[in-house]
Amino acid sequence: MKIILERNLDFRQFQNLIILTFITGMLFLGMLNSASFKSYYIIESILFLLCLIFISILFTKKGFFVENQKLYKVIFLFGFRLKRTLIETSNFQQFSIIKGKLSTNYSYSNDIKELHNWEPDLNYSVNCFTIFIIDESKSYNKKVLTLTKPEKVKLAIDFIVKNTHLTLY
Repeated sequence: MKIILERNLDFRQFQNLIILTFITGMLFLGMLNSASFKSYYIIESILFLLCLIFISILFTKKGFFVENQKLYKVIFLFGFRLKRTLIETSNFQQFSIIKGKLSTNYSYSNDIKELHNWEPDLNYSVNCFTIFIIDESKSYNKKVLTLTKPEKVKLAIDFIVKNTHLTLY
């Protein structure tokens, strides 16, 4: 049983990877159409493989998978499991959701005072919901997954309650 929740990359990572994919693709197409294939075939092959890898990373999604009563955190590509990580739930009885903010700041000139005054504020933050599993004494918790969409959090909660012994705290 599996559930695919949301994109594996946050907004800025996704945006930067699209730009990198575009630049790599343009380099590949430029080399393919301007030079003879035999002279730069290794570089062209590497650029082509990089484009394929970048495009596949853009389409990865994260979610959960249950097999033999064990819960896994999984990265999917078009519904196929690429990577799965076992979430050890035997020592835990409950899980909780904590609301917070995911924030990235791309200001690079903090050390140079003259440039810091002129640089725009590139901070980008979104609400996030982090799923933690908690032990019986509530003294130890372990992060499981971070989601940004409230409707996906509800799906994750229903999936965990239905397919594991964990209860919502």
